[in-house]
Amino acid sequence: MTSSALALVRQEDAGSAAERAYRLVRRAILDLTFPPGSTLSEAALVEQIGVSRTPVRQALQRLEHEQLVKVFPQRGTIVAPLDMAGFREALFTRVALEAAVAAEAARRVTTADCQELDRQVREQQRVVDEGDDEGFFRLNEIFHRRVMALAGVPNVWAVVESVKVHLDRFRAGHLALTEPYPLDPVVNEHAVLVEALARGDSASAAALMREHVEKIVPRAQLLSDRRPEFFSWPPGVVGPVRLRSITER
Repeated sequence: MTSSALALVRQEDAGSAAERAYRLVRRAILDLTFPPGSTLSEAALVEQIGVSRTPVRQALQRLEHEQLVKVFPQRGTIVAPLDMAGFREALFTRVALEAAVAAEAARRVTTADCQELDRQVREQQRVVDEGDDEGFFRLNEIFHRRVMALAGVPNVWAVVESVKVHLDRFRAGHLALTEPYPLDPVVNEHAVLVEALARGDSASAAALMREHVEKIVPRAQLLSDRRPEFFSWPPGVVGPVRLRSITER
């Protein structure tokens, strides 16, 4: 193998290692394995993930860009606190997009499309009945992405996903740290939405999607009341630190 080919292989290996480190640390932040305000040790991450220090640093740089961590000189990398203002901005973006998507989908769906969505809803109910919350949230995302595809704008999901990360941290927090959250009503809301789509009722579909997405608001406030320490930087972090707004790209 030539030296240039070997260099390319090493570059690809490093890239895949950095991607793996990024996905693992990101998931741990989103599900609160690494709670807000906790300090991340590069050395510990290297050992836990089984990669070298460079991929871990690359992963942390990506996470800082997503506002999930902040690197402080002489202090280290700290998981960002939950941000209620950022939450509201992210929710505003997602509600606006998904309500518009639901309205457009109602104008475009076929009978076969709605039958497929019905099948997805039945599968959601099955995993909820089995107590598989993680399985439900995976299917929930598939459902929302499918509605977007049926509206003819599948690439808009990338925009939703870019802001959803901030909503997901609140969801994980209220599921783990406040009262149990019943999932049966969520499945039922999906079923009612499919009925509106099947009728071609754009106004109802948009209103139902808006109400569906906004249900997280009282739970976010409850989390703020119950765990205020999750909403501020830990003691000892010098100076006011403001994460960039999600609109400041």
